[in-house]
Amino acid sequence: MDITETRSPVNGVPFVDTSSNGGGLTNGTSLAETFDTFLTLLTTQLQYQDPLDPMDTNEFTSQLVEFTGVEQAIATNDKLDALIALQNTSQLNDAVSYIGKTVSADGIVLMLNDGSSTINYALGGNASEVNILIIDEQGETVRTLEGKTEVGEHDIVWDGLDDDGDPLEDGLYGFLVTAVDADDNPVPLVQGTAGEVTGVKVVDGEVVLEIGELEIELRKVLTIKQTASDGGSDTPPDGGDGSSGDGDGDSSGDGDNDPPADS
Repeated sequence: MDITETRSPVNGVPFVDTSSNGGGLTNGTSLAETFDTFLTLLTTQLQYQDPLDPMDTNEFTSQLVEFTGVEQAIATNDKLDALIALQNTSQLNDAVSYIGKTVSADGIVLMLNDGSSTINYALGGNASEVNILIIDEQGETVRTLEGKTEVGEHDIVWDGLDDDGDPLEDGLYGFLVTAVDADDNPVPLVQGTAGEVTGVKVVDGEVVLEIGELEIELRKVLTIKQTASDGGSDTPPDGGDGSSGDGDGDSSGDGDNDPPADS
């Protein structure tokens, strides 16, 4: 059996239940409508008040002040939301300059792109052995690389091959850098990955850089570098004998400063 709650009119003003149709202040539609209803209720109460026992003016004045305060608070929130959206847009526009640059960041995930990925790590001391384990999505170690053991920062490029020399598919892989000293004690280190930024976006108000399928929060970026060009240096063309620059201005290279022939 359904029980429906009904409320009697207040001084001739009917009660309207807005909870079932998404009304009320929580959905942000209707402070103005609610305020208008409040004013209608207030004027009706004033109209039908007992002349011998009038309403307390302090009470409804206080209610008016409270409604005005709520209205101002909601307007302030709307303006803050607009400012945040504008700030996100500005940050996104600034982050566009990262596209095409190579960035590095701390992490345990790398992006294999076109059969290549760069891993970087920093050793807090000299090590006797450094290994980099490449891990696939099944948690299997598919490649073990040997790294440099001197204290400081190092980069190593993984060629995308597994331990059997077979090429692996491009995509996301986990990696783990381990380092031990001569006594088999672990050496403190920090590991990360590097790659070329292919896109930017905003997630939950934070700028995120995309390296293929890998996403890196902008605040976690450690270094930014210009991506090295794949092409080699251009070789100037062979200009023949006359391009040797003998200083006589004669393209024939014979040393005679002959005047040009009349056409």
